[in-house]
Amino acid sequence: MQSAGLTLLSFAVLITVLVFFHEMGHLLVGKFFGVKILRFSIGFGPRLFGFVRGETEYRFSLLPLGGYVKFAGDVPGEELPPEDRGRGFLEQRPGVKAAIAFAGPAANFVLAALIFFAINAVPHKEYAAVVGQVKPGSPAAQAGVLPGDRVEAVDGEPVVGFGAFQEKIRARPGKPLALSVVREGERLTLRITPAVHEEKNPLETVRHGRIGIALKPRLAEVTVVGPDAPAARAGLRTFDLVTRMDGQPVASWEDLAKKLAARGDAGVTLEVLRRRAVAAPGATLWAQEPLRIALPSARDAGLEAADLTVFGVQHGSAAQEAGLLRGDRIVSVDGREVIWWTDEVEAARRAAGATPMQFVVRRDGQLVTLTVRQQLRAARDEAGVRVQVPELGAEPDLAIFDGKAEIVTVRFGLGEAALRGIAGTGEAIRGMALGLAKIVTGKISSEAIGGPIMIADVARKAADEGWMSFLTVMAMISISLGLMNLIPIPVLDGFHMLSAGIEAVRRRPLSLRFREIANVVGVALVLSLMLFALKNDAVRKFFD
Repeated sequence: MQSAGLTLLSFAVLITVLVFFHEMGHLLVGKFFGVKILRFSIGFGPRLFGFVRGETEYRFSLLPLGGYVKFAGDVPGEELPPEDRGRGFLEQRPGVKAAIAFAGPAANFVLAALIFFAINAVPHKEYAAVVGQVKPGSPAAQAGVLPGDRVEAVDGEPVVGFGAFQEKIRARPGKPLALSVVREGERLTLRITPAVHEEKNPLETVRHGRIGIALKPRLAEVTVVGPDAPAARAGLRTFDLVTRMDGQPVASWEDLAKKLAARGDAGVTLEVLRRRAVAAPGATLWAQEPLRIALPSARDAGLEAADLTVFGVQHGSAAQEAGLLRGDRIVSVDGREVIWWTDEVEAARRAAGATPMQFVVRRDGQLVTLTVRQQLRAARDEAGVRVQVPELGAEPDLAIFDGKAEIVTVRFGLGEAALRGIAGTGEAIRGMALGLAKIVTGKISSEAIGGPIMIADVARKAADEGWMSFLTVMAMISISLGLMNLIPIPVLDGFHMLSAGIEAVRRRPLSLRFREIANVVGVALVLSLMLFALKNDAVRKFFD
């Protein structure tokens, strides 16, 4: 009941704000040109409450699925009283009618820009621009970037949060740039050229820059390379989590590797937490047992980070059928060396689908080759279209990738916040317009079309995540509402703009008969689209 209440409340707030701005755009521009406005309504159907000011009634109506502005003389053939002649909507010049029609979608775009401006202008928490990991062989590694480096500027432009740092890197694929970093109190300038990386999504293939770093450091969870390794003989096991070395806290794998390298041939004492399986009805739970282990030498102990070691294998999965075991360390996939699971393993897995892949793993110090054919599972992609998703059924301990990262307060100046708001709105309009065009041309399935149930679900999930997520979703749906209303379907704003353009070219109004037929066809099309969207919503919600 609480979830349903939050869903309804989130939906009501979202729709009310979006419809209010959209219809207010029509209202203000209509009043500016002197067109008589009879009614401003949030919702359809019978009146719930409202008031009259001047010649206009302002009200909330029973069905909260939209809204409208009722202009005098906007129905073909409507007779106006003598005192209102010249103030009817259909009597206006083509340019005036087009401006009033466009004002609604334009207000939605302005609302989105204002939301994005507010999100950037208000102080908010972000991860600091501090390097957590560096991928071996990557542009960052070649340029000398190290874990713990704090990035202060890119090509002389200051950065504070990791997000802004990422934006600058992604925007410069294949182009050299300078990183200003602070390392242990010393300021350095590093020259780096981001690699060109292609990323596919349901809309397009995007080229952006990557340098091979990750935000969060890996936890100091270890893999022992083999049973004869010094670490194994000392008593360490794969998946042991190192918390201290010689009494000093160990923050991450990178921190542990640095401390071990500094000790050289000297012996060290490691304090670790070891998982111990605890049987439970229908599940396996884990308890952590503290241990103290002495290594005779810190050098060449035979330890690696456990991020490439299989931690879990699902029963009945492709990984189990191929013979993958817990503790196998992935060495290569289809002949490509694995350095980061999220890069090489995931990329190969997505590309292969159900095609067999060759995995080389290290097991008890020996290399083993396995052939894996992934299973396919029905799911929905980012656009809501049903697809076949390949599943491996094996993964590392995901907790490894959730090391602590520094949090900072970020606030952009008003000028930069405004530019970010405008740029974010423009990019969202471009992406949604591209998606809409692909749906119309059949390049994206019509299953991607969603209605009020989907909007309500998205609004509730965003509200659960916090006000910033909710406002972001509101901005995106506002842009979607604006674009949908620009489609030239009769009764939508886009058709009013189109018909005004036709009138301007013909130099005379469209015929009464044409307008009457267009209105009937438009209502039928809009109702059909709403029913189709509701059908898609119902299938996603109740039958998937």
